[in-house]
Amino acid sequence: MLPYNGCHPEINVLFIGGYILKTLEQQQSINIELLFKKGSNELKVSTDHLILALDWLYVISAINYKKNEITLNEVK
Repeated sequence: MLPYNGCHPEINVLFIGGYILKTLEQQQSINIELLFKKGSNELKVSTDHLILALDWLYVISAINYKKNEITLNEVK
């Protein structure tokens, strides 16, 4: 899943994941629907790309998801 030559960074999972982490760092938590709206408007990416990035962040334990809220995972 690492970027390769010819890959548009705007639609790369790593780029979108970084955007999500930066947003969560500023707000501590965000409603998933609001994130979809904000991400679609600011990044001009589809919901599918946002979901892939959220899946990746969840798999690497960077975020938590509970009751439609996404939060940063605590670093210990």
